[in-house]
Amino acid sequence: MFQRLEISPIGKATIKNICELFEQDQIDVTPDYQRMGHLWKPEKKQLLIDSIINDYDIPKIYFHYLNSNGNQINDSGKLLAVIDGKQRTEAFYEFLNNDLKLSKNFVFLEDPSIDLKDKKFDFIKKEYPSIAYKIESYKLDLVFIDTDEKERIEDLFLRLNEGLPLNNAERRKAIQGYSVNKILTDITQNPFFVDKVSFKNNRLEHFDLYTKLLLIEHNDDIKSFTKSNLDSLLKENKTQNQEIDTTFNELQNRLALLSQHFNNKDPLLKSKSIVPLFYLFLEPNSQSINEQIEFLREFTELRKENRKDQSNKIFIEFDRLNQQGAHQKTSLEKRLLILKRYLEVYKNGDLSMKSKIKTEGLGLRKNIEDI
Repeated sequence: MFQRLEISPIGKATIKNICELFEQDQIDVTPDYQRMGHLWKPEKKQLLIDSIINDYDIPKIYFHYLNSNGNQINDSGKLLAVIDGKQRTEAFYEFLNNDLKLSKNFVFLEDPSIDLKDKKFDFIKKEYPSIAYKIESYKLDLVFIDTDEKERIEDLFLRLNEGLPLNNAERRKAIQGYSVNKILTDITQNPFFVDKVSFKNNRLEHFDLYTKLLLIEHNDDIKSFTKSNLDSLLKENKTQNQEIDTTFNELQNRLALLSQHFNNKDPLLKSKSIVPLFYLFLEPNSQSINEQIEFLREFTELRKENRKDQSNKIFIEFDRLNQQGAHQKTSLEKRLLILKRYLEVYKNGDLSMKSKIKTEGLGLRKNIEDI
């Protein structure tokens, strides 16, 4: 049944009003569809506060009004949820709580003789109370959305962010449903993501990687990590079913086994693009798993060395495939084949892998077509 979606006339609220709601824990800044918080660099936050002090206009902020008519999707129990304007509202709160200061180049256009460079709000409030009042009483344009249909809110979020650098993982998170929620939970609990991977999750990088690994487990053959394939996986499994639960269990078990053999913040796991390849290559149930990982460490070091003189064309091609179209099926298959062929030499040779490259070329012809 089509549910209501009502958009209020633009309302007004001061920055102080918004910060008070933060203090009262009445604003949900992490609804399911939202991107990660604290993405803006200090310079961008400082520019926002500069705009407010110097009377520049800033874009409208959109809130989902949760506390109306017994809203059925109010999971947080709060009054409002931020649909668009999360980074701005966080910047307001940080500045008024002295966690953010003005830039070193700040100029107060109304009176340039007043020096507020590098100053925090407490200083302004003490020395220039009228300017502090101006900041607190700055009126924001707010739009309140009233609906009890989650899909409409998710769609609005995507539309409002169409012109912003919203990455695929952030868009994918807004799909919502059983699989998305399960992934978001698991990346905060699974030791492989909590302890082993060595890249940050500022913009849902862990969510993105987990979805790719889930796609691997969900299919019998390798598929490209295209937006279409990844989106379809989550959309087709928005509700719980036995097949997707089996896939999640297989992935979790495999990651648990891999976690036993990698170091914390392992350098091998510092690139989001190469982890799916290692996942395909490694055999966690094998007795030689430690040997496989040590092989990957030496293989990685040799690739680095080869970049100096570029003597090994296979390494050059591996690096190219790892940078260009790394998410494509053909790239994954070619790099996987290279790893498997090199592992055979590594396991069977009398000399170290490093020595064999120098003396025997690993027993492989140097052109990638010959692999």
